[in-house]
Amino acid sequence: MRKETYWSKYASDFEQRSNYIIGSSQVAAIKAYMASLDGLQTTLELGCGTGTCTEVLMPAADHYTATDLSDEMIAASKERFGERPGLLIEKADCFDLHYPEHSFDTVVMCNLLHIIPTPELALIEARRVLKPGGRLIVISMTSEGLSLFGKLGMMYRYLKAFGKPSPHATTLTVQSASALLTGAGYQLQQAELIGDKVRAILIQAVPGASA
Repeated sequence: MRKETYWSKYASDFEQRSNYIIGSSQVAAIKAYMASLDGLQTTLELGCGTGTCTEVLMPAADHYTATDLSDEMIAASKERFGERPGLLIEKADCFDLHYPEHSFDTVVMCNLLHIIPTPELALIEARRVLKPGGRLIVISMTSEGLSLFGKLGMMYRYLKAFGKPSPHATTLTVQSASALLTGAGYQLQQAELIGDKVRAILIQAVPGASA
């Protein structure tokens, strides 16, 4: 399996850096909305990082598999959670998952689609491992809806926290993210901005009938 090198170097304090960019109160508002999601059943999270979204969504699942390509992120998540009943943390490649078809009721992607190359391929692979009628949940931070001043401020904080962006980084909007999902064979059930001043895209979708 290939090795992730860009984000891995931030594993020791990734959440603190992210909170600096977004703001702790804004992160809390987005987490509160995420906590309202329920009925996740058997869940696979792709790109779990150090477990920020895992911690919020895990209580709504019967079994939760949190994965990342980064060895360092996986190690940080394992240290964070220790041994938790119903939680498995392991390395996986979102483009080439080792799980059989129709293995999960829910697939979660938190802050993943806007930092990877060819996100449509990851969406197709997620569709493969979803059960018929299963649910895909996409949550991605965005500058959509911010004023010019707000966008410049976020860009400044990002550069200060992480330096030069990953070569694969893009800016997603509700419209562009929705187009990615429909192009990968999903039917949208929800597509909106959540949060207060700083927003995140939330999309819930199911595999299309022809998928």
